[in-house]
Amino acid sequence: MTQINEPQSKKSSCSYCGDAPVNHAFYFVDSVIAITLDVYTRKFIKHIPNVVKKFADMIPVFLFEILGFLKLVKFSSDINKANTFRSKIIWEEAQRRGIMMEQIIFCHKPLDHYRARLNGQKFYFASIPIKPEFLDTKKNWDDKVVLKEELFKKNIPIPNYFDLPLFKSTDKNIEKIFSKLSKPIIVKPRVGSRGRHTVTNINNLRQLYEGINIARKICSQLIIEEHLKGSVCRATLVNGVLAGFYRTDAPTVIGDGKKTIKELIEEKDNLRHKRIERINVSKELRDHIFRSGFVLDDVLPDKFALSLTHRMGRLFGGTTKEMLDELHPSFIPIFQEATKIVGLSVVGFDAIIPNPTQSADSQHWGIIECNSLPFIDLHYFALEGKPKNIAGMIWDMWN
Repeated sequence: MTQINEPQSKKSSCSYCGDAPVNHAFYFVDSVIAITLDVYTRKFIKHIPNVVKKFADMIPVFLFEILGFLKLVKFSSDINKANTFRSKIIWEEAQRRGIMMEQIIFCHKPLDHYRARLNGQKFYFASIPIKPEFLDTKKNWDDKVVLKEELFKKNIPIPNYFDLPLFKSTDKNIEKIFSKLSKPIIVKPRVGSRGRHTVTNINNLRQLYEGINIARKICSQLIIEEHLKGSVCRATLVNGVLAGFYRTDAPTVIGDGKKTIKELIEEKDNLRHKRIERINVSKELRDHIFRSGFVLDDVLPDKFALSLTHRMGRLFGGTTKEMLDELHPSFIPIFQEATKIVGLSVVGFDAIIPNPTQSADSQHWGIIECNSLPFIDLHYFALEGKPKNIAGMIWDMWN
């Protein structure tokens, strides 16, 4: 598959937001609402009759149709305006199948919302065309604590963890959590994605307090967990079938006992693959290597491997590979069981695995996150491996 117009990294004013900057204050307030009200909202929805739910599913259709009639909304057939590469891949597959798909333009702004004509009817969706009956989930699976609680009940591998609500962030509780976890540890927002304000490689209490302050800039409640060692892998399942398995690794430099870390980074950048972005020597990167006991001007010991950041993949100077065909078969039933637990027709699980080609039982690994709207384009733009037609499997569910 020819790699064209693939995603590029974006500049960010906040080092800890990475390539996906957000308004910190808005995200913090949104996290309070999402975590606090979500449980009660879902309990209420559970008791609503199906006929009412079906009526609610029709509201977006009526809303967009009315706004279209009033000329407040327009519908574009220009695929190049797709907001994300995930949506563009879905759109390209729709075109190959003769499915009419349009993007919603509101007040001249293209949204990541679309409509398609299927079986003579119009269907509205956000980026991925998921049937309405699969959108009514019993829990917020993007909540890292909620996910881990349910996976733990079914003996699905996860890292050891503790949740840290704002009202329990006392010195005594933080020190207690620190003492119970193997080092290093990670602190991250309880809700959120793209690795925003995640701090890894924490080895002492001072670093933990710093990590908590960084993570709490965008989320009121945090999760602290053991730092599993290995590659970050994305398992994407469609209709219960493992559709793609994507492995990413962070940029790493190997010492020779002569060059400084800064020199090794420059050398790595000069020899990088043309599709790999330069390593961004940001405050986040400096803090990361400092927690490993180094600064940029230090000479790295001979043969010492130093990970430069927790951010994985080619957009951050690392490597990527689509390797579904190489994945050890022992992982497949585990991911399928996890899919049954969350009940999502399209789902992406992030897991940290030392070696995906070896048996799951032979290594310490775990699922760390669930994505209810996964970026399927990851599987299409890997540096190595053969892309899988995940968009095709998604449209197949409508047959």
